[in-house]
Amino acid sequence: MNTSDLEKAKQALKLKNVHLAEEILLALIVSDAKNSEAHFLLGQIYHETGKFEKAIVEYKKALGGKPHYTDAAVSLSVLYNDLGRYEEARMIFNRAKNQIKTSDPIEDPYINECLAVKHIELGDQYLMYKRFHEALDEYEKALKLTPINMQIVIKIARLHEAEGALLEAVAILKKLKVGHPEFIPGLIQLGLSYYAQGRMLDAISEWERVLDMDPHNKDAMTYLEMVHQAQVTTL
Repeated sequence: MNTSDLEKAKQALKLKNVHLAEEILLALIVSDAKNSEAHFLLGQIYHETGKFEKAIVEYKKALGGKPHYTDAAVSLSVLYNDLGRYEEARMIFNRAKNQIKTSDPIEDPYINECLAVKHIELGDQYLMYKRFHEALDEYEKALKLTPINMQIVIKIARLHEAEGALLEAVAILKKLKVGHPEFIPGLIQLGLSYYAQGRMLDAISEWERVLDMDPHNKDAMTYLEMVHQAQVTTL
């Protein structure tokens, strides 16, 4: 492996010089065809530039030289999912998960984040087709991998709302508020959940709390104006 060339390619990517990075990597795999990291980086370049078939080829070559290359497996799975090739995405993703389970139990935050993103994407797909149970299962898996990702909690609350379980949604968001009282998106969503229940004063209270912390928050201002207009209309 020509470590020097690989580092040059990485540096070029950091500087957003994609063309130079591609040239270096293409030259590198001529002399070292089984360099999995070089193939992976090429895959990322092609993925980001919309050359999806080339990206698939490079990700597969990366995995061919290094079957337990989790980054390559996750990236390939995400690409398949973006292309609507869901079964292939699921197979690659499950293989990546199993590799992590059977390897040394090392917690890697980057890998956890990649896997969580995949679970969220799958959850969103299930939710689109109103398959609430499967969607919730995926969101909970994502939250287990990245407990600090409070946006996942909001997704779970919205899912319960979509099911008509408004009380459950409010309970989840109130718990989030207790743990993270200054998390503005959570307060905004709690206000919306109150609004959906007809609890206007509680909704107003949450949105005014947001404006106390962020006087220019557009969401809070929009929702407060919405409530004001509704009150004027009913007079």
